[in-house]
Amino acid sequence: MKISQTVEVSRITTEEVLVRIERGEPIVFIDARNEKDWNGSDVKLPGAVRVEAGRVGEHLAEIPKGRSILTYCTCPHEESGAKAAQELMQLGYEDVHALHGGLEAWKKGGGTLEHKPA
Repeated sequence: MKISQTVEVSRITTEEVLVRIERGEPIVFIDARNEKDWNGSDVKLPGAVRVEAGRVGEHLAEIPKGRSILTYCTCPHEESGAKAAQELMQLGYEDVHALHGGLEAWKKGGGTLEHKPA
């Protein structure tokens, strides 16, 4: 029987992310929203790479190593974001976090958004 080791995913607040951005830290945003939520929205975090949880391996060429990575979604308790973060960490990425409160927390915290491509 194969036992899968789970990796604990840390959560980071919008305020913490904005401080990192202000310091000039390069951050890669990963939009892990499910297809319905992605299609129902016209915005994303700046430069976010669209990667559904469970499909991280298909997008590795788009996700640079050596940078902080922040996953986000619109699920309760950041479920999709945490799953994508966990997948990235299992693939050797470091400094990976899920955005506490997801997209709504980002909006309420004054984070910048950009329009998704059509």
